[in-house]
Amino acid sequence: MFTITRLARLALSGVVSATMLLSSCSKDGDAGSGPGPVCTDCTPTGMFTARLPSPPGVTLWTAPTMEKILREAAPPATPTDRIALYAARNEFEPFQVAVNAAASGSVSLAMTPFTGPGTIDRIEVRRVGYVKITQPSDASAIPSGYIPDPLEPTSFNTPESVSAGQNQPFWITVYVPPSAPPGDYTATLSVTSGAEKKDIPVALHVYNFTLPSKIGFDGQWNSSFQALGGSTSLDAVQKLKDFFYEHRLVPNSVAWPAGLNYNGGIDYDCASGVFKEVNNPYDFSQLGPKYIDGKTWNGVGFPSFEIMQFTDNSTPRPAMFCGIPRGADHYGTAAYNAAWSKLLSAIDSYLVAHSWTGKGYYYVQNEPQNQADYDVAAFLADLTKRAAPNLRIAVSEEPKPEIVDNPKAAGKSYDLWMADLSAFKPDYAKLRQQKGETVWWYFLYGDRPPYFNPITIDHSGIESRIPFWGAWEYRIPGFAYYSVTGWGSDPYNNPRPQGTAQNGDGFLLYPPKNGSLVSSIRWELLREGAEDFEYFLLASSGNMPKTSDTAALVDTSVLSAVSSPTSYTRDAGALQNLRNQLGLKLEGKVNGWPVLDSKPAGAHARNPYYLNFQDPSGEPKASPLIVDGKEWQKIGWSAYDAKLGMGWSGPFIGDPKIMLYSYAAAAPNELQKSIIYNDYGRIDTFNWDIENGRYKVTVSIGFPGRTYAKQRVLVEGKPLFDNAATTPAAPFLTASVIVDVTDGNVTLEAGQFNEYTMLNWMSIEPAQ
Repeated sequence: MFTITRLARLALSGVVSATMLLSSCSKDGDAGSGPGPVCTDCTPTGMFTARLPSPPGVTLWTAPTMEKILREAAPPATPTDRIALYAARNEFEPFQVAVNAAASGSVSLAMTPFTGPGTIDRIEVRRVGYVKITQPSDASAIPSGYIPDPLEPTSFNTPESVSAGQNQPFWITVYVPPSAPPGDYTATLSVTSGAEKKDIPVALHVYNFTLPSKIGFDGQWNSSFQALGGSTSLDAVQKLKDFFYEHRLVPNSVAWPAGLNYNGGIDYDCASGVFKEVNNPYDFSQLGPKYIDGKTWNGVGFPSFEIMQFTDNSTPRPAMFCGIPRGADHYGTAAYNAAWSKLLSAIDSYLVAHSWTGKGYYYVQNEPQNQADYDVAAFLADLTKRAAPNLRIAVSEEPKPEIVDNPKAAGKSYDLWMADLSAFKPDYAKLRQQKGETVWWYFLYGDRPPYFNPITIDHSGIESRIPFWGAWEYRIPGFAYYSVTGWGSDPYNNPRPQGTAQNGDGFLLYPPKNGSLVSSIRWELLREGAEDFEYFLLASSGNMPKTSDTAALVDTSVLSAVSSPTSYTRDAGALQNLRNQLGLKLEGKVNGWPVLDSKPAGAHARNPYYLNFQDPSGEPKASPLIVDGKEWQKIGWSAYDAKLGMGWSGPFIGDPKIMLYSYAAAAPNELQKSIIYNDYGRIDTFNWDIENGRYKVTVSIGFPGRTYAKQRVLVEGKPLFDNAATTPAAPFLTASVIVDVTDGNVTLEAGQFNEYTMLNWMSIEPAQ
């Protein structure tokens, strides 16, 4: 008898020890070295940010949940007399209220049920905690030493301490049950400070549609069951499953703890080539139907599950299987491959018998790094599909011809590709999608600005919600992330437990308190994004088109907010309003598809602009710089400034050792003499805020006397140059593209990893 053992995965799993859990009991931000800076200009502005009616000595205010309310932020001046919410039936809708008290003390919150056409009474409150940031994740990080993220359990009518002059936000979540009649509801939020109480009306519009119980957005969010304190009880396991399900997120271990490859799951008999099921509550035959089909659970189950996976990061298959050695390399001997194929055939038959062929997948190889790895991936695709034609197979790699067109693949391909976001190639992915293959994104600490990344604590909250909008644009139906529970010994004071540069990498949840997992702002905003995706599906009759070549009506709304993983709105209020308006459209109260209503503070008028990328204080010295009768602005590596309506985003912006200038005196004109580039192989974005409309954007790249073979520039996600070469014989290239600006800015993305892009100038001109 051989039991397939699931080994700890490094790339897409998190392991947390019980010792770590026991030592993780500090309060937020109260130990270790000193925090980072204090933000001096960090009050949110825009829609849904406003001062609320307040008791004496206290200022209450609210902001969209995508706005991270810093301790030191000044309350906004704009007043409102109520909080307004919009939600579908079967939807969770959060809002936040900040308490800023003149003197230290305590406050308590209370809230009545919502009343209207019916009664809605499932309302939860949590205290927003802060994580101490001693080293920002990158140059785009929120400039504060304490960033809100953990959502600490509390309850209404419980006194909570507040510090003088500091904001203390509370996160309140309303659940609208599927049975709630649509229409307008009201509730009252009461905040008591000392002997003073203030009542704040809360309005809720319940749309006349229901989010489906079935999860529409797939994925693989890896967690450790040790996060529950080392418990492997079925009750504890189900508690974690419930937590995932209610957040519309899919764990990789949908049957406890995984698929057919875990001790305690199903034993495989090498001699007969069949699985031996045992009738106990921990057997896969019991847990599989429960969490895959929803039997005896919620009637729905999860949309997919991992059946089996690679041995470790560099080893797809074990060195020994059924007593047969694999051999010196990963291709295996004839005897080994025969035994392995017998196992695959058994899995195939098992899935067919249970009608799980569309849900279960075998994760064959992790992150192949080079051609040798691609060859192995191709070989294993062929071997697997020959033995198990109905078995979906997955690889954590972007679709690429090095695997698909590899002779070792013999025409076989993977069913599921997990593409690292920053390595994702939309055009080639589209080719594979057209053939019926599925592409997911996964996030890493290396996916840094200008890419959105939902895992980073000290980035805007919109980065945890907008990826689902970007996923719709590229027809991406799932996300993967390697660990949501790898929080180390003290995530409140050490938010880099994995040793990476990204605060929050490896964990999206916090250690349990009072028997409950501690959620985070990032985790809750992921649910908001997943619910947004359900809106998109409802607007498309429940189906996402296979590729972006096939338009969906809701694309008008989605693409107004995001045009690429590096070009998307940063306006939290505008995005929330767009989602609200989309809900009104779905229930028939809005004509036409709504679009983002956002105008950045520094948005330029609809005029032509000519931008020369150079050292503003260096050559050329001419002021103004006039070339071809046009006046050119001198644009260097300055960080994006919303008030100026322009600037760069990227992890190294401001580092003079990396963000470099050059002046090529031999170039034909002053524009081509000016060059900026990064050292080396980084990706940066330049934003020019401008009124919405259609524009012609032209960009020049190159450097005289040198060869640069793989330069890359995108404008609004559209490639102008992709692996473009300039040489001494042809030192410059110029290209133009027509773009429709719908999010208030033109976004230029320059560079790619391990290569140079030499950027000269850019023009932006109104187009018909």
